[in-house]
Amino acid sequence: MASAIGLSANVMRNQLWFKLTAAFALIIFIGVVMTVWLTSQGTATQFEHFMVANQMVRPAVMQAALADYYQRHREWSDLDAAFEALIFTASDGAMTGVFGTMMGMPTNRIQVVNPRGEVVADSEGAAGGAALTSAPLEHWPIIVDGALVGELVVEGSLMGAAAVDPAPLVGSVTRAVFWAAALAAVAGLTLAALFVRQITRPLVDLTHASRRITHGDLRVRLPVKGADEIGELTAAFNQMAASLEKQETLRRNLMADIAHELRTPLTGIQGAIEAMQDGVFPADAENLAALHAEVLLLNRLVDDLRTLANAEAGQLILEKAPIDLGDLCRRQVNALQRRASARGVALTVNYPAPAPQIEADGQRLNQVLLNLLDNALRHTPAGGSVVVNLHADADHVYITVTDSGLGIPAADLPHVFDRFYRGDRSRTRTTGGSGLGLAIARQIVEAHGGCMWVDSPPPGAAQGAEFGFMLPRADSHLMGAAA
Repeated sequence: MASAIGLSANVMRNQLWFKLTAAFALIIFIGVVMTVWLTSQGTATQFEHFMVANQMVRPAVMQAALADYYQRHREWSDLDAAFEALIFTASDGAMTGVFGTMMGMPTNRIQVVNPRGEVVADSEGAAGGAALTSAPLEHWPIIVDGALVGELVVEGSLMGAAAVDPAPLVGSVTRAVFWAAALAAVAGLTLAALFVRQITRPLVDLTHASRRITHGDLRVRLPVKGADEIGELTAAFNQMAASLEKQETLRRNLMADIAHELRTPLTGIQGAIEAMQDGVFPADAENLAALHAEVLLLNRLVDDLRTLANAEAGQLILEKAPIDLGDLCRRQVNALQRRASARGVALTVNYPAPAPQIEADGQRLNQVLLNLLDNALRHTPAGGSVVVNLHADADHVYITVTDSGLGIPAADLPHVFDRFYRGDRSRTRTTGGSGLGLAIARQIVEAHGGCMWVDSPPPGAAQGAEFGFMLPRADSHLMGAAA
């Protein structure tokens, strides 16, 4: 199975690497093609200009600017004053230095002449001067509303019509850009392949580990090799795997504990019934009462398990209402006074006046307090004491149950709220409860938004153990505001 998973991981790694590398190669190829094409087109376009005062001007754009000027003014008056601004308007930008000289464009001179052949604007002279006659000349008619209103005359050839053929220069620039882009593409593709491998390797490892988890191997962990997103994903995966392993261990322990807890009463019931069938024990009221007591214990265990399951699943139903916590503690202590007196234990309660009020499920909190008092009375010897204390601050209320028993060993403190946990292994369900009471109590308190704790001083101290829980008073603020 492991070899099959490893082979599948290698195949997937190769496929993912190929797909990502191919995607990078396609992007690089498109970039190279676009770069070469745009460079070729841009270089060729530069030969369609003439140069005036270091400005690259397209004849067609200059034509349109002059036609617009005539249409707005209906004549060429004052064109000489606005001519420089029109040149800049029709310009694609300046070209200076060696590149402009190489293209042969710095010497162009332009004039605008009216239909009578009079110069109305000149880039290197005043209006009314002599018209250009030296070849080569380019003539561009200016037409407005279908009528010839003037002519743009360019001295010197455009780059496209220069004596030197621009094609070799365009081709040279294009080839240079192509080889530069090709080298950049090779370097980029090489780096992309390396980066893709760095990305795909941890992802494939994660996939491999996930498949191992689906096959039941919950011990798998992966090394975290960085603080980036992949590293965070790996750390989250390790936390998930650890949580799954812990939950699986708890599930197995829970099943074993439930089987153990059910086996004892069922064995007793089975033995008693078989003894009655064989005539060893009479089926009288006393023996039937004993069987009935065992059945009641089983029912209580099943109810506790259902309550705990609902609480852990977040499905515990709470019927909240305003509660006087002082009254709740006092009633619970009064209900257990006879039992405490029978054991020779002093049971008292302390709470401020007025006692704090909160919104909570009174029946559930009674269940929590009853469980804590039951445990305290069971572990407090004759002559000892159990004290319930209630106090509050602005945000929380605190209830503690302190006994003067032997306390809880330090090794047992972290486990007292675990399901079916008993510090004294000799205790049975009859002498020590089902082992679910504290787990249920903690879940009830947490369902109210609070927390529960336990503390036990070292042996020899006057105090045995202290169990306490805290509840928020947010609801009580709302009650006060409403009142």
